[in-house]
Formats: sequence, structure tokens, C-alpha cells
Amino acid sequence: MQTAVSSCVEAEASAPGFRDAMAALGAAVSVITTDGPAGRHGITATAVCSLSDQPASLLVCVNRSSRMHQVLARNGVFAVNVLAAGQEDISRLFANPARDMAERFDLAGDLVETSVHAPGLAAAQITVACAVTMMIEASTHSIVMGEVRQIVGGQGQGALIYYKRDYHALR
Repeated sequence: MQTAVSSCVEAEASAPGFRDAMAALGAAVSVITTDGPAGRHGITATAVCSLSDQPASLLVCVNRSSRMHQVLARNGVFAVNVLAAGQEDISRLFANPARDMAERFDLAGDLVETSVHAPGLAAAQITVACAVTMMIEASTHSIVMGEVRQIVGGQGQGALIYYKRDYHALR
């Protein structure tokens, strides 16, 4: 038996309307870091998710017009530093484009050397170090896929979530 949809309203999504809708999608807060021939760089991101466990891999979405995109493409490695509840200051630090990059890393505290040489944040709940396997251009961003090479940490602290344009602790 088929059911007809009688009242379907189609509307083109505006960019502000889409951003408002996505604000209702709570997401873990991470700092994406990289280091290599193009230098050290880091940004705050919520567009991070697992891809597969065989081989262990994940993806991050990075704006193609950002400096991070250029640096990450050239370095070929990155680390996802998942922030814990109460680490809003670290998130804001790496989200501030006016902040000098070296200063961001200095103020973030101790760093952990990962096997791919992307800096891990010692204060992070967990750090997942990856080698870039593929970058796919999609609209204004690239989907960056990475194969996991090392996992550091896992203290089991509560998570830092970004929801409705504000930080929330999930314990």
C-alpha cells in the first residue's frame, strides 16, 4: 500500500535559515591541528565524524578558503583533539582568526607529540592522529578523510558540545 504525501511544502533554504537549522544539531567540539612542511596550524571544528573502523578512519570538513585548508593539504596529516566539558577557552582560542597561530598553541598548554607529528593537545579528552587519505571538494568545503594512526588519551571526562550557538557540558 502506498501513501501519498498531500501537503509537502518545498522551499529553497537560505544560508541563514540553514545555519539556524544546523544550530539545533548538537556536536562535539574538537580542535583540528596539523604540522609539517606548510607549518603548524589549528582550528576549532564541529564537522567531525567517524567514517569506518576497518581501517579506522574519520573525516573532517574544512572551508576551502581557510588557511587551514591550504596547510592541511600540504602537510598531509592532522590530529582531532576532542575537547572535554569545561574547555570552552581552548575552543574559543582556536576559533579566533585574529589570534596569532603560535600564540594559540602557547596558550593551549602542553602538547603531545603524535606518530604523524600533528600536535596533540595534552588537555584534550582524546587525540586521534591521522594521515590524510583523500580530500573531496564539496561546495565551499573539502571533506578531508584520514586514516587513524594513533589514539592518545581517553580520560573519560564529560564532553564539550556546541548546541544552539552555545557550549554545553555532557557528563
